[in-house]
Amino acid sequence: MNKSTKWLPTLLWGLIFTGWLALLFMFSSQSYEQQTIQPFLISHFDYHLLVRWLPDMTITYRTSVFNSHENPYRFIEFLFRKGAHLFVYATFAAVLFMFMRSLSSGRWFRSIAVTLLVTIAVPALDEWNQLSSHARTGNKADVVLDFAGGCAGLLVCLCILGLIKLFRRRGQQSIKS
Repeated sequence: MNKSTKWLPTLLWGLIFTGWLALLFMFSSQSYEQQTIQPFLISHFDYHLLVRWLPDMTITYRTSVFNSHENPYRFIEFLFRKGAHLFVYATFAAVLFMFMRSLSSGRWFRSIAVTLLVTIAVPALDEWNQLSSHARTGNKADVVLDFAGGCAGLLVCLCILGLIKLFRRRGQQSIKS
């Protein structure tokens, strides 16, 4: 990469990170009614069909109980929402790491440390933001879930980068041979 385009990856990762962060706080500020997928599920899936498809399972989360056969729509929405937490923060951490890596090339440990610190701070702020949103409640357990998603995203990102590095080395070795 020449000097005139060396800053492009940093700009690109910075824009992606900023956009993802804005999206995250936009969703965090929405009410439950704006985010619920239950009306969609009710209009597209028959209750009895879902009861047959889903295993009879009960999940207790904080003070709420979710049973797949008593209310399959609520159960599916619960799994969807918690899965969304994992996905959103896995992507957040991966994008943040790539941005940090582009800012300080060769300083992997610093990039990992900053990513982990921010990946615990942002979910805490997100849950705090939800306390001020209409009909939403902040939840400490979600901070742990979000951080777990962030750690998973960072790990996947590091594995992909490691594989890319390995394939590049093998490609260079075969050219030299």
